Amino acid sequence: MKRAAILAAILAAIGGLAFLVARPGAEPPAATPYVGQRGASRATSVGLGVSFERGLEVRPLAPGTPVRGGDVLRFSVRAESARYLLVRLRDGAAVPATIFPAAPGDAAALVRPGEALPVQPTLAPGAGKVVVTAVFADHPFSIQARGADAEEIDLVMEKEE
Repeated sequence: MKRAAILAAILAAIGGLAFLVARPGAEPPAATPYVGQRGASRATSVGLGVSFERGLEVRPLAPGTPVRGGDVLRFSVRAESARYLLVRLRDGAAVPATIFPAAPGDAAALVRPGEALPVQPTLAPGAGKVVVTAVFADHPFSIQARGADAEEIDLVMEKEE
């Protein structure tokens, strides 16, 4: 009887060990990037490409690159398909203003991937933060009524004097 109990305990331990070894391991976070709307990677789904003009030179804006008063910002659309877009800008302590679309009202405009936006705001003098807010959606919307599926992206730039 004692031998049967010991054999059962050994078999149970071997069975438990087999479950631990045979179960699939979890993927590390780096191997499975965030999957955004409709299964697309959030890194490529939507966004704004930003470059700035300083004097006669036009350069892409890299993360951490400070901007200055007098710089002219240029925007291009990064998206997988046509989307509706609304862009707002806050320069330093100024109140946020809708810069795209330029037409009166707060309605978003349809844009296509790679399209350069027709607005090129010039930054005011002084230090502070420049915040560009881009709101993308698959349907027309206004800043007051975006809808739950709207994607909002904030680009924050340090402005030096």
